[in-house]
Amino acid sequence: MRSSDAANRPRWSGQAGFFEIWFLVVFEAAARRAWWLRYTTFAPAAGLQPGTPRATLWAAAFDARAREPAIAVKHILGAEDYHAGSPERFAIRLGAAELRNDACRGEVESGGHRIAWALRLAPAAREARRAPWLLHHLPLPTRVAHANSEIACSGWVSVDGVRRELDGAPTVQKHIWGTRRVEELYWLYCPRFDEEVAACLEATAVRLRRRPGAPRLVPIWFRTAHSVLDRRGLAALAGNRVEVRGPARLEFRSTSATRALRAVAWCDPRTLAGYVYRDPAGWDVHVAQSDVASVTLELRRRAHPLAPWRPPRRLTCTEGAALELHAPEPLPGVHYLGWDATGA
Repeated sequence: MRSSDAANRPRWSGQAGFFEIWFLVVFEAAARRAWWLRYTTFAPAAGLQPGTPRATLWAAAFDARAREPAIAVKHILGAEDYHAGSPERFAIRLGAAELRNDACRGEVESGGHRIAWALRLAPAAREARRAPWLLHHLPLPTRVAHANSEIACSGWVSVDGVRRELDGAPTVQKHIWGTRRVEELYWLYCPRFDEEVAACLEATAVRLRRRPGAPRLVPIWFRTAHSVLDRRGLAALAGNRVEVRGPARLEFRSTSATRALRAVAWCDPRTLAGYVYRDPAGWDVHVAQSDVASVTLELRRRAHPLAPWRPPRRLTCTEGAALELHAPEPLPGVHYLGWDATGA
């Protein structure tokens, strides 16, 4: 079994107070389009909130040039419609929808929109590591597996009857599970840059609770055709920062003795798809995501800690990145699809 296949292995076995998520983002960067597909299960905590376990199929379509640049839909099913498959091979089903390590298909129709897909994935040989190694060994209430990072997919996606054929589209796929959602999360994923298609950036800022003084964990990873800047270790985290520069604008920074990275990400607020996520204990978080965000990146180097900085290398990504803003309060002007809603 591939490491990426094992990373996707289901963790929910019917217990109360648990959520599980598999999602992927597929980019058609040249056309400034992208799609976000999400397969989930949810079981409320016993005695803390009403409701029954459920499975949900979510989909969002982004087209920066369209009159309606973000379309968000979902389909709520009963827990009995979820099938975890066998332990030998990752293959889950939510009704007629399916997700495997090498393929996925599904269809969601709600709110006057329909999104359908059938994709073949080229899975990663091994799970990527984008967080400090210690986090993989602690009993945290939320866990993340970067099962398939920097992969490609082929097949098709259809939005309101308009079908797009894809061949080698950049794709990222993750698996998240746990007993308590994080209260604040910023996520930036840029699969390629305009000047260098082999370059890739992933940056995350997370706080489990938004209490005064609670620190953010900010791992940053950047790859070019010739090198990798891996700023996700415990020692590196002290030099990483994120700043919120506006309702849909983030700035990530990472500084070491010989490297300095600055990445600014933003999107047109009209391209944000909003969803309400529920914690097993009953409270909600508001998640807004655009997968046609833009990024500017500057990377500086110097030979040693006392040497002057060299002129920066600059890269840009125009409406081809994923930007997620996840917090208890909603962003002004963003329409959020409620927890029990299925369409606008």
